[in-house]
Amino acid sequence: MNQKVNNTTPDTKNYERPIFIFGCPRSGTSLLSKLLNSHPRIAIPYESLIYRTFYNWLKFYGDLNLPKNRERLLDDILSTGPLADWSPYPDREDSIKAIQRYDFHGVFEAIMSAWAKNQGKQRWGEKTPAHLFYWREILDGFPNVQIIHIVRDGRDCALSWKQSRVGPKHIYPTARGWVKHLEEIDKLKNVIDQNSFFEVRYEELLLNTQGVLKDMCSFLGEEYTPEMLNFYKDNAAYKTDKQNLQNLARPIISSNTEKWRTQMTERQLRIFEAVAGSTLERYGYHRELENPQISSLEKLQFKYIEHPPRKFLAMIKNRKGQIEALQDLKVYFNLRLGLDSPTPLYSSSLSRNL
Repeated sequence: MNQKVNNTTPDTKNYERPIFIFGCPRSGTSLLSKLLNSHPRIAIPYESLIYRTFYNWLKFYGDLNLPKNRERLLDDILSTGPLADWSPYPDREDSIKAIQRYDFHGVFEAIMSAWAKNQGKQRWGEKTPAHLFYWREILDGFPNVQIIHIVRDGRDCALSWKQSRVGPKHIYPTARGWVKHLEEIDKLKNVIDQNSFFEVRYEELLLNTQGVLKDMCSFLGEEYTPEMLNFYKDNAAYKTDKQNLQNLARPIISSNTEKWRTQMTERQLRIFEAVAGSTLERYGYHRELENPQISSLEKLQFKYIEHPPRKFLAMIKNRKGQIEALQDLKVYFNLRLGLDSPTPLYSSSLSRNL
């Protein structure tokens, strides 16, 4: 793809346009989704991982023009862990009724739109950092999409990311991951119409929350409402790690920037800026070190000696991640073996009471 994609059509109303939030993990995507979900017309649930988990399994579902295949796909999606974290849990029957086109995107859209409707909202949005790497598929499925990208100083992002429940546990892979996400965003920027893409800096969002939200609402074609600033009063469950959850339960923490200056060791700073220094500068962040270097031997040490035991220990402690991985494996092997779909985690009759 080397031509700009115009994602607007003359007869498309703003409320029909889906919203996707992209950003490297720990860049403020959760905060941004909570702020937008507090808008009276926009509903954004906890992350879904639907594209990352299911898009590559489409061959197992056959012709989605057949109702039984569409329902199998929908039931498999509802049987996975991330959807259980939504509050309320998606209603199966409402989702089936909301299917308007018979492909993967249509099933995804039905889940999202039915959930939004049950919240009394007119528009839906989605926030899963891993879905950035499915932007081509998302543009194909939703040509009228509006994308909001949030970027954060990679040094703060890395410190937070390696402390999270999932993800890399060493500064070297977090630096590489941050760069990889921004390189992917650059590819998206080259093809999407500027009227369909909005970028915000995490630091600016903290320091000028109202101003940024007004600009964002203008981009979305929505009226700004002060209710958005009350995001932290939302008592709905949000399954994230303890520190992130504590931050989301408070008003905007304007001082939550440049933590790397006191929390990052000299070695970590050297490693990060050696990997990501040019990307920091390209996105307007000042590089602290003039010419940091890491040797080929150090890279091998990071990759094969220092990181693996930290990652392994984190995986052992991540009980929730283990359960979700087993749920995904169950779905996958049932598909490969032609067995019945697993039962969704909650029945429709209970979903509205969760």
